[in-house]
Amino acid sequence: MYDILVVDDERWIRKGIIKMIDGQGSLIGNIMEADSVEAAERLFDECRPHIIISDVRFPKEDGCILCRRIYQKSPKTKIIMLSGYNDFEYVKSALNYKAVDYLLKPVAREALNDAIRRSIEEIRINEKPDIKKQEQDHGSAAKQPQPPVSVTGKNVDDIIRQVTEDIRSNYGEKISLSGISAKYHVSEAYFSSMFKKSMGTTLMNYLMGYRIEKAKELMMTTDRKIVDIAVLVGYPDIHYFNKVFKKLTGEAPRDYKKKLMIELKGGDDDL
Repeated sequence: MYDILVVDDERWIRKGIIKMIDGQGSLIGNIMEADSVEAAERLFDECRPHIIISDVRFPKEDGCILCRRIYQKSPKTKIIMLSGYNDFEYVKSALNYKAVDYLLKPVAREALNDAIRRSIEEIRINEKPDIKKQEQDHGSAAKQPQPPVSVTGKNVDDIIRQVTEDIRSNYGEKISLSGISAKYHVSEAYFSSMFKKSMGTTLMNYLMGYRIEKAKELMMTTDRKIVDIAVLVGYPDIHYFNKVFKKLTGEAPRDYKKKLMIELKGGDDDL
């Protein structure tokens, strides 16, 4: 199970975030809370939560300091930053760390839980080699189930890890199940089944989710037009992009960007 630490100096905001977190299929363990960067760092050292959800602004220090300190101690820890402020330096600082998602207030329940879900997926991918090594070190390799079919010198876990890395690096390019199948010489049905078993979602849903998160990030950090953003994240058909965006966020891209601009100009700072 995966533990979460929620960090915000406002008690009612912490409670609101905690209330929005769903069980992620019973994968969520303890949910802790801290009201300052210092308290959060102390709790992290004691309990080592897997995911941290933190506000950007605190009375004495900012959340990006916490982000940097946690990343230095444990690069695999996933940090989700929350903010309603128009401060791109905070955004850039947060995005410098690979473990970070950045969500704008008011935070939607679906967006928050999607960020948590993706964090858990990445943690699970990174955990697998360590688990295998531990089993081998303890002389239990003989008791392990037979590993997945080896393909071009790699097993399926390695391929899934490589595919998710490819998606994060080349999400704007054409990516298809058939292309991956041909590249790694594995059947589409087998890879699709193993990907869903490992990641908890289909390859195409994972790709769509990542692309839409990148689109939201571009809306927040650039002045590009929506049609240009759609192309950059792999959707040259603006109508299809609009459909996918609304399906995953509940809002049309134009409406989402309009709300985003209001927030960045110092609008409503509610959850």
